[in-house]
Amino acid sequence: MTKGNNVLTTGDVANICNVAPRTVSQWFDKGLLTGYRIPGSRDRRIPIAELAQFMAAHRIPIPKTWPVLKNAVPAPERPKTRRRPSKR
Repeated sequence: MTKGNNVLTTGDVANICNVAPRTVSQWFDKGLLTGYRIPGSRDRRIPIAELAQFMAAHRIPIPKTWPVLKNAVPAPERPKTRRRPSKR
């Protein structure tokens, strides 16, 4: 984790979410995950609170070793839908 306790690097987020750092960069670039860029650099920083909301909204499990993220509000239950039988 970065020196500041309130923000994470894309590598930190990738480790937490168990994805590649490039995936985190794509989420950031698409606006799915908010944060900021370091001035004069291409590096990104993601606030822990934003990551917690993102993980809850996308049903990404929060690791037990991250109690700071345990306060994230879980996403509401999706209504169960029935599949239509195929017409053959």
